Amino acid sequence: MRREGRPRPLPCAVAMTARAPSITTPTFDVVMTGGLSIAGMVAILVWSFATGQEAGFADGQWLVPMILLNATHFTVSYRLLYVSKAEILGNRWSAIYVPAALLCVLGIATAGYERTWIVGNLVFASSIYLAWHYTGQAWGMVSAFSRILGLDFTTVERRCIRGGMRILLGLHVLYALSGRLPPADWIEPRRYVELYGLVFQTVVALAAASLVAGGWAFWSARRRAGHLPYRVVFPWLALYVWYPFWYFVPGGFAWVQMSHALQYLAFPLRVEANRYETKASPTPQQMKIHIALVYAVLVATGAFFLHGPPIAAELFGHGWYSTPTMQELFQGFISCIAIHHYFVDGAVWKLSNPKVRGELLSHLNR
Repeated sequence: MRREGRPRPLPCAVAMTARAPSITTPTFDVVMTGGLSIAGMVAILVWSFATGQEAGFADGQWLVPMILLNATHFTVSYRLLYVSKAEILGNRWSAIYVPAALLCVLGIATAGYERTWIVGNLVFASSIYLAWHYTGQAWGMVSAFSRILGLDFTTVERRCIRGGMRILLGLHVLYALSGRLPPADWIEPRRYVELYGLVFQTVVALAAASLVAGGWAFWSARRRAGHLPYRVVFPWLALYVWYPFWYFVPGGFAWVQMSHALQYLAFPLRVEANRYETKASPTPQQMKIHIALVYAVLVATGAFFLHGPPIAAELFGHGWYSTPTMQELFQGFISCIAIHHYFVDGAVWKLSNPKVRGELLSHLNR
């Protein structure tokens, strides 16, 4: 999710309710938007460094949580965007033009024209966009929680926090470029590797400095406001744990992606609940059943479209869906979904838009 402009607190009547305002509940907000990933990843990193043993995770071990979290965070964004004709027409680029262009590109690859080159570049483009997506979502959550909890940042504080996120964005791009060499007629490979190493070390040093600067910004805001809920800090702090974890732990990216998906899910499910409550005035029990059913459908949809071939291979053995060509095309399809997801996110999560703000936060005014 994204946030544009400077966060402004809600009126005191909302911000100071007897029960602390939240997206889900105060505890689950903390757990989902950073608390669980910070605790788990720090524990693994400490264990690895303390014992001298390398922690590592194989992708195949995480099929079920990837379906429950990662695939579902993609499908729920489609539910938000394609909920009505008005929403589609109001976001034509995200809802129509971008997916049509991506399908055309994938169609060219399916026909066999430069398939490997097209799929490889789709994967690369999705990994670059992911850098913007991670940091943009983290800032959106810091902004959303600061808004509902009545905490405001000065211009300097906001720049310290967002500046650090942009440095981590650069680090993510360097991760994506790792192992890739530009054409030899552009730059001699050995020289490029040396420059890459120098830039990488510089960005890591800047990231460490930005952690201190961001920490100061939150401390300064706390001193001025008299409070600083964990929910405001954890989405930011999680980024500073995710990237070392990704770097030091083989297969760690799967954990990072699942943490990102868990962080995301609280917000669209709250929108789903608010939309349902506005239309149906349900009892608490009916609300729980509705959200459970929606989530189950999203899980099933994500499992079919985003994990169909590996599930079919597990259940029925290898078939046409497991051939090298189909695996390559499926990788291209997943990359197209990921790229489109970033555009969807930009369309449905602008908190400067009163409609978006209303659907996300309407439960706080009841």
